[in-house]
Amino acid sequence: MSGQLWSMRVSEGLSAYFNVADGPSREGTMWSVHLTRGDEHYVAMVKGLLADDATKATRKDTAYQAQTAMEYLSDRLNNGWHPKDDVEHTIHVSNLLTTSGAMQPPTNKPWWQFW
Repeated sequence: MSGQLWSMRVSEGLSAYFNVADGPSREGTMWSVHLTRGDEHYVAMVKGLLADDATKATRKDTAYQAQTAMEYLSDRLNNGWHPKDDVEHTIHVSNLLTTSGAMQPPTNKPWWQFW
């Protein structure tokens, strides 16, 4: 059964400010991710803390944040982690990058106007 791929879906998320060991509390979302492979069913919790420089667009884009949590778990699975291993998952969600690697510019402001 180890040849089968894992199926993932986010069932819910709790947005809050979370205590961190090395500083003040941080804004983020605790994601509940369901993983299924054949007859195996697990739920992994991923705490996605927003980066200090997260834009308003990143903070509002919960689909992007949830996708980031699933990509993180996919990387963990590819590196040998198994969902039966109870591990605390904490990630830092940074801003969405364009294909060129630069942050996306605001779409509601003309490029020539000074702010």
